[in-house]
Amino acid sequence: MKKILLVTMGENTGKALSGQLDALYGSTLQVTCRLLEDLPIDERGFDLVVFSSNYVRDRAIRSFSLNSRHIVAHRVVNHKNIRDLISLERGMEVLFVNDGFESATEAIEQLQDLGLDHIKYYPYYPGIQKYPRVSTIVTPGESQLCPYGASDTIDIGSRILGLSTIFEINNILFGNQISNHAIAESYLKDIVEISKSIDKAGKETGEIKEILEKITNSLDFGVAFMDNQGIIRSINSRFEKMLQIKRMDVLNKKTTDIEGVNKILKSGKDTYQTRVGSRNINLEMKEVTYQNRVGQLIKSYYDSFDSSRAALYDSNRNLHDFDDYYSVEPEVLGMLKRARKYATTEGTILIHGENGTGKEILAQAIHKNSNRKNKAFVPINIAAISSNLVESELFGYEEGTFTGALKGGREGLFKIADGGTLFIDEIGDTPLDIQAKLLRVLEEKRIRRVGGGGEELVDVRIIAATNRNLIQMVKEGTFRQDLFFRLNILPLETIPLRSRPADIDMLLKMFLNSYMKTRRVDSLKEIFTTETLAILRRYRWIGNVRELKNLTEYLSHIYTGDKIGKEDLHSYILDDAREEIQSEPVEDWILRMLDSYGQVPVGRKRLLKLAIDAGYDLGEGQLRSILDRLKDDGHIETVRNRGMILSDKGRQTK
Repeated sequence: MKKILLVTMGENTGKALSGQLDALYGSTLQVTCRLLEDLPIDERGFDLVVFSSNYVRDRAIRSFSLNSRHIVAHRVVNHKNIRDLISLERGMEVLFVNDGFESATEAIEQLQDLGLDHIKYYPYYPGIQKYPRVSTIVTPGESQLCPYGASDTIDIGSRILGLSTIFEINNILFGNQISNHAIAESYLKDIVEISKSIDKAGKETGEIKEILEKITNSLDFGVAFMDNQGIIRSINSRFEKMLQIKRMDVLNKKTTDIEGVNKILKSGKDTYQTRVGSRNINLEMKEVTYQNRVGQLIKSYYDSFDSSRAALYDSNRNLHDFDDYYSVEPEVLGMLKRARKYATTEGTILIHGENGTGKEILAQAIHKNSNRKNKAFVPINIAAISSNLVESELFGYEEGTFTGALKGGREGLFKIADGGTLFIDEIGDTPLDIQAKLLRVLEEKRIRRVGGGGEELVDVRIIAATNRNLIQMVKEGTFRQDLFFRLNILPLETIPLRSRPADIDMLLKMFLNSYMKTRRVDSLKEIFTTETLAILRRYRWIGNVRELKNLTEYLSHIYTGDKIGKEDLHSYILDDAREEIQSEPVEDWILRMLDSYGQVPVGRKRLLKLAIDAGYDLGEGQLRSILDRLKDDGHIETVRNRGMILSDKGRQTK
């Protein structure tokens, strides 16, 4: 029996995903669900850890050693639960209730992508302060969070695991496709039922077609409908891509024009496998009634592990660009200028920097602006993979190499990235024996599958990244010197946020405007007290931009309209501020504090309270003496008995 640890934010989400997996695997899979609030938990003994979202992973990651393999689930709206939404009048306003900002906005976007954009959605989640009181509430299984009783509540059920995640779980744990067909079949059945619901709702024919098209295009597999005359009436975008055909060339034409479909008809079987380009494609056919027509529903999907990887490494998926790396600091802008120049070359790049400084954003942007932009960008995090699996992940393996190996073997990431870019994150965690093989690939452009005898040529650009000191690791013998020099052809050093003071204010304002949907933040002084701003500007930001972004999301949830004070910050930020302040002379602290107030005078009593709160053991007489001395030295000046400000000399000294 395989074991999965499922980590979710809400209890209902956990129940829905656990139920989905139980229905698929029964006694062959044991699912243990834990909420964020239950952490930490020992994940040892689990074959796979599944986080319900990136938000959950980012908050749970510190509680895990992650020796077990882990993935972040791609979740989708359950198609079979959207009938009631279809019947709502165009322009109707609804309150969409979910357990967090990310989950609410993502679910709304998915509904809109499915064609259900005739409704105006207002997101609601715990902590949000302003929202309209409308008569209809829509929620994905979180009705207990509704802020008030509405005349009509539509529960569309918790979002479920998408097919790509189901396939990935299946292949990681079982190495075959036992459940893939059943899942795909249930999706198709739901779509057929949805078409009937739309008919009953009295929607216009054009709208029916548009909604069904968006639903089918959102699937992780190809699907086409052939009527009883053998004419193709509908295909989705993935069917086009898998079979390398164009909709305009086959729509409303005989299936004899599609080679793979023609073969399945001639075979007289319900299933058939064909090869298109370098990929094996499975085809399945089943009789259905579709929009009042009897015909055949044809399903296509990649063979073996390729089903989930094809979606994950699709070269057409959205990638970050250089404009997504936000900064106004000259040093950072200089680093970005070098990265843009690197993008025009074919050299191997080594990005070094702390976690949270945007190393993968840079890697994606370099790929997107390179001559390889139309090929795959394939990321791999070495630290997230068991050491005994790294080689097969990178280079692939032959059939029968080990127990559970896929029939026909499996392509490695180097082969999938052929012609494109392979981004190897946490390169410093690569086992020594794999380092030698990686060096050989870089030098000879050839790979050998695990268990294989022959070699294959690959044309892959490598971008590696690490937060470790590789030079020190070379001295310690834990990282090969020759591999380091081979990777470090084009070095790129990211800059931690604590060394980018001008970016802190800019990023705070930008993220607050992103999360605060009810107001526009033009000045941070409207949102924060002066003391709080001073703390945030001096904080060391050990998690860098990622930490700042998470903090602003938290602050946007608790914001009530009053200025955010230091008591609203996380305790570890305040502890850090106190630790730093203790090593700073009180005179320097006073100059810095007055500088943070700008031209606003600060009275002595106010300054004394701030100093005591900051951890200084200071009396009123002591403070008066210090201020007199600073005034005599010309570092501060008094403004009409209202308080003190920093002088020009003091600003230069500071």
